[in-house]
Amino acid sequence: MKITNVECLIIDKNFPYVLIETDQGVNGIGECFRRAPLITKSAVDYLFKDILIGLNPEKISEIWNRLFNASSVTGPYGSLLTAVSGIDTALWDIKLKMSKKSLSEAFGGKKKSFIDLYASSMRRDMSPEEEAERAAYFFEKGFKFYKMHSAFPEEIDSPRDNTLKTVAAIRKLLGEKIQIMVDVNGAYSLKKAIEIGKELENFAVFQFEQPVHVTMLKEMKILQKELQINISSGECCYTVPDFINLIEQGSPDIVQPDAIKTGGITEFLKISSELISRDQVIMIHNTQPLISTAIHMNFLSANPDLSLPLEYNIEKNSLIDNPIVSENFKISEGKIEIPDKESFGLEFDITEMKNRSL
Repeated sequence: MKITNVECLIIDKNFPYVLIETDQGVNGIGECFRRAPLITKSAVDYLFKDILIGLNPEKISEIWNRLFNASSVTGPYGSLLTAVSGIDTALWDIKLKMSKKSLSEAFGGKKKSFIDLYASSMRRDMSPEEEAERAAYFFEKGFKFYKMHSAFPEEIDSPRDNTLKTVAAIRKLLGEKIQIMVDVNGAYSLKKAIEIGKELENFAVFQFEQPVHVTMLKEMKILQKELQINISSGECCYTVPDFINLIEQGSPDIVQPDAIKTGGITEFLKISSELISRDQVIMIHNTQPLISTAIHMNFLSANPDLSLPLEYNIEKNSLIDNPIVSENFKISEGKIEIPDKESFGLEFDITEMKNRSL
């Protein structure tokens, strides 16, 4: 079995997907993280494609290592490993189709039929009262956790920051019926993060995500010692050594891997195994509704001891509003159902994808 063609499509100018064709007619579809899609496409088309043509797609680990080594001499891992994620997940799609297995079977078997989700609000332009109403709407739909993004990471310690006012508005409207999570994407200095963190503790906020820049691991460790609130981080780590460094230098209470940022399923499983062996609390980062969600929810289904909910991006998304799959996942009462279907449990319309791609 050999790879005969590799193609990266950018759907609706935002969402990179990788298509891999083989000489046996079994083809795979993979998903990349959505940021910097043109860089992702360039990496797939001009760096990785020539390496992949002619290789056996079943030798996934060997391929991953070859792509990783190619990445190490051409640039930072972040932009390149998100491209590798699309390739790796497409290879897993081929593997699962060949074996006629579901993703949960490949991960060790489905132990849970439903996974709890948390509502992840990405908007930064809402008033505190509007965000509180939004949190109430999703609480009524069964979501027990709500994450807000109300700080401005491009402007450290911004006077426009409405984080505390927004948390106060949510608590005023809902009391403590819902768990609040605050993600500021590194928007604070250490001094400001301590100040905000202590106020968030007074509001019984569940977690304080990436309070300082991802490179400020010593400062993160200080925060973890100074504050009682859970400090979380990890969405900007890409490999096992990255996560080990985060844990040993930054000591976050909650660690957040993401399979379509870590170079795909292959490295994600190694990272997860390392985190579990170190008794780390895991809350998976997940902002895309299709393959990313499939990977993460099936992983949680196969690992029921990981009890924290899965992130679900609640913003409007053209992949949902104008689908590229025949049937999306079923979400009800704040839970997502694990389907008993082959591979990712999704049937993609390749013609539709190509019609909407760059």
